[in-house]
Amino acid sequence: MGPDLEIALRPGQSLLLPRGWVHNPHALDSEVRSIHLTFAIRERTPVWVAEKLVGRVIEKDSFRRVILPGDIGGHRLSQQVRDVGQALVEHVAGLDVDDFAQSLYRAALSEKEHTT
Repeated sequence: MGPDLEIALRPGQSLLLPRGWVHNPHALDSEVRSIHLTFAIRERTPVWVAEKLVGRVIEKDSFRRVILPGDIGGHRLSQQVRDVGQALVEHVAGLDVDDFAQSLYRAALSEKEHTT
């Protein structure tokens, strides 16, 4: 199977591909020089927002409690997942959205690297 899409660029043209797009750049004429540069642009995605939402829970004591080794497995772990999921829902429901949006904006301007 071949590629889904082929794009031929002429001298002076460039192509921007969003992060995660598989591509195979090459020069059609092996005698012609071609440059392939990769730039990491600080893209923001819904996963980034979710990470920031979850990151805020560190401020709450209930999220810093230790899960005992005996509770990591089987039914007890399933219950932990349910409890933490419910606590996350309550955390997000009680969030001051405008305040959180302002903190996201500041983070977008100041973060030098992203993890997602």
